[in-house]
Amino acid sequence: MSDPLNAREVADEGWSKLARKRGDGQDRQPPPEFDANAPPPEDEPARLVCRPLTPRPITNIPPRPWAYGKFLLFGSAAAIGAVDGGGKGAHAVVIALSMITGRPLLGERVWRKGSVAIITYEDDETEWHRRIAAACLHYELDYENVIGQFHFISRLDSRVCLASRTLSGDVIFPDSPGIIEHLKTIGAVLLIIDPLNHAHNLEDGNILMAKVAGEVMRIAHESTCAALVLHHLRKGSTGDPDDLMGATSLRATFRAVRIFVRMTTKQAKELGLPERQSWRYSRIAGTKENYAPPPELTTWYKLKSIDLGNADELYTEGDNLQVATAWIPPSSFEGLSLSIIAEIFTALRVPPGLNLRWAPDPRSDEWAGKPISRITGKTSEQTQPIVRTWIKNAVLVEDTYEHPKHRRPRTCVALNETKAAEILAPLYFRPDADE
Repeated sequence: MSDPLNAREVADEGWSKLARKRGDGQDRQPPPEFDANAPPPEDEPARLVCRPLTPRPITNIPPRPWAYGKFLLFGSAAAIGAVDGGGKGAHAVVIALSMITGRPLLGERVWRKGSVAIITYEDDETEWHRRIAAACLHYELDYENVIGQFHFISRLDSRVCLASRTLSGDVIFPDSPGIIEHLKTIGAVLLIIDPLNHAHNLEDGNILMAKVAGEVMRIAHESTCAALVLHHLRKGSTGDPDDLMGATSLRATFRAVRIFVRMTTKQAKELGLPERQSWRYSRIAGTKENYAPPPELTTWYKLKSIDLGNADELYTEGDNLQVATAWIPPSSFEGLSLSIIAEIFTALRVPPGLNLRWAPDPRSDEWAGKPISRITGKTSEQTQPIVRTWIKNAVLVEDTYEHPKHRRPRTCVALNETKAAEILAPLYFRPDADE
């Protein structure tokens, strides 16, 4: 087989001469001149174009179209993942109520309020009524007023399908046009899909999940609303974003992914909570980097039980549902007056033993938290955040020294007298009453 026609040969010998030389029995026609501005033939796709960005004043570049906090964007999609019973549904309800009312119920700003559309697969509309009613009771919202802002997109004969295969194997998106039309009609600011793995008829796999996720993004873009996908985690999940089913595709396609992780019994002890109540508390692990920050520095949420008051003669107890609420851990310094802190500082000035110094590690026999626990009555878990905070703020300064029982230098902490004086200044220098 002869080589393809070469542009250099064409230039040197001429098109017709080269065509006869290649011997196909007839002259080949030279290619037409390329005109980037000419419209493409009707049976051909539009040509690719390459153009530079047009300069514009920096102040005229539009800001990102945030919808909910710095999590949801208008025209884009994000996901919340959690184990079964992990509170993702309760959280989604409160986000929806925030975007309907404009109130930052969980502490995140609502940038524009409006209607909410829901495509649900596991819980029916009645169960959503219960969830919404419970949240309205807790947040003192007018249930009759907000319920009309919720819209459910459904089929009478089957479930809504975002993606499926034809008999020939092609992937199609049968219900997307109808979804987009409804979202535009009601002026939706939020679309909730619960859960994503029931919203399609494709096999599992990152490539196919990427198609589903891409279609959710397209729906959000075409309707200019924010899309929130609720999704299950794999068995044995630990809170890593990779625990999402189809995690690679979802993280690569969606703008943001939040993973809800339940509080451990160890964290409950550190925060002074009953271990049996740890299931009520969860935090968001967004990336591997912030997967395990100290519990006192983490954003926490609490599931609060709300009685609907809908008991009847048969079901005398009625319904009790969980509502997502923002929760701030109790301060580790709660109950520590300046006089108690002064007593702690005095104790930290005294070495823990001959030729020994206080250590920052709670596993050490010379741990700096021991005198704090002795003076305050706090547990070791409750004392650890105090030591961490003082080290971070340079109240305790780290150094190394030669431990008498170890060959290598050991890390130690010492009280920063300048910082200590600043903290205790109000205790010793009170303003004169006449000033």
